[in-house]
Amino acid sequence: MPTNPDFVPKIQVFEPHRASLPPLIPYIKEFWQRRTFAIELAKFNDKAEYLDSRLGKVWLVLNPLLLGLVYYLVVTIIRGGGHNNGLTTLDHLLIGLFTFYFAQNCITAGAQSVTLGGRLILNQAFPRALLPFSCALQAFQQFIPTIPVYIFILVTGKYFYPATQVPGWTWHFIWIPFILICVGITGFGLALVFATLNVYFRDTNKLLSYITRIWMYLSPVLWLPETLHGKAKLLLYANPLGPALTATSNVWIKGEGLSGLIIFGCIFWAVVSMLLGGYFFISRERDFAIRIA
Repeated sequence: MPTNPDFVPKIQVFEPHRASLPPLIPYIKEFWQRRTFAIELAKFNDKAEYLDSRLGKVWLVLNPLLLGLVYYLVVTIIRGGGHNNGLTTLDHLLIGLFTFYFAQNCITAGAQSVTLGGRLILNQAFPRALLPFSCALQAFQQFIPTIPVYIFILVTGKYFYPATQVPGWTWHFIWIPFILICVGITGFGLALVFATLNVYFRDTNKLLSYITRIWMYLSPVLWLPETLHGKAKLLLYANPLGPALTATSNVWIKGEGLSGLIIFGCIFWAVVSMLLGGYFFISRERDFAIRIA
């Protein structure tokens, strides 16, 4: 015990964490400066995911392709659809599934990124948002191989069913990068939300598989956007991926451009997802190390 009578022992008090944003400009600068870390982490996780599989990255294409064929059998053949309508439905199913899987992989992998990256969080100081961001990059890397497969099916289908209205190459395809950017940003924003929830409620990841499955059924993947009429069309715009998937169908299937309402819907959900997800995640990331320790 100290003999100095003037000595006053210091008492450290741990108060409950209150959500608050750090200075955003330094945070964003550091996030951008460390983007290489997210890129390399995405490459590493992409290689590790299929390391023990003999088919490897073939599953990136095979999984949604087989699932699309199953849904094609259920949606088209069982209901007695004609060949022409059947091909159109198959094209719509495949490109819809490929695009939806891109967003789904962003969200599901991003939701686990913080809890699985516990050692990095405990031993390194960096913007934690880089972890879900690396998952979004990985999801995009896994989406790229599906595009040539879809183009091949689209082109060869024209020869099997000459009467089908398969769109040729039009200048409307310049909308494809815009659509993918909106899907990626929306997926990243929602990944931030679910990654935060998964830190506090570990069952979030288990529920997420059911949420995304129901979400797919409510999205224009298994059904065409034009089947909705009147006020029912509002369901498309209430769905964070509804405008983007409608835009995908318009460009890839119909060879048409995008209306102002669809463009606004894509941008709206991308911005809202990022703002809500960014605030929810960044304002609580100081608490992550304590929660996952």
